[in-house]
Amino acid sequence: MKSEVNKMSESIINKFLPKDILILLAVMWGIFLIDLIIPFVSLNVFGIRPRSLSGLIGIIFSPFLHGGFGHIFSNSVSLLGTAILVRLAVGSKQLRYIVLLGIIGSGIGTWLFASGGLIVGASGLVYALIGFLFTQAYFNPSLRSWFSAILSFVLFGGALLSLFNMLPYISWAAHFWGFVSGIAIAYIFKAKPSEEDK
Repeated sequence: MKSEVNKMSESIINKFLPKDILILLAVMWGIFLIDLIIPFVSLNVFGIRPRSLSGLIGIIFSPFLHGGFGHIFSNSVSLLGTAILVRLAVGSKQLRYIVLLGIIGSGIGTWLFASGGLIVGASGLVYALIGFLFTQAYFNPSLRSWFSAILSFVLFGGALLSLFNMLPYISWAAHFWGFVSGIAIAYIFKAKPSEEDK
């Protein structure tokens, strides 16, 4: 009886929790903890520095770097939630490509158009996933894509308000270009049918 319950719980976890995102989150938290432990050094220097050649490396590294516990915790919850919905809509295989393109797209937009400073955090990727979810249902309408889009709007619709507010210490550019990247990614994938994981 116990083994059956364990198998059922494992099946539910495997069905809904994207392993790639769990690995990404583990790396994020590992880097955050290492950054806390090492004295007198901040790994955040590898973040995005807009329009600076030295800041180009931040396009890839920025999502793994965070400014504090509240920052990484809120991004972790949002990233896991949006990734679960994207996986539900299009499957794990496409989720991997969407995450990679979301990191690159939001990072390039931020590097080109952010006002300045040093930008870190996974919020650009989160907004890319939100943008993808909102427009995926339009480009590839199905029960799954519409369900994911509606659920993402209910859960994360409030996040869109930050696109209209420029607050200090929050990168509007990362949010905006992440969202735009998500729309572009949904358009790129519009001709491809969704694949169910087997």
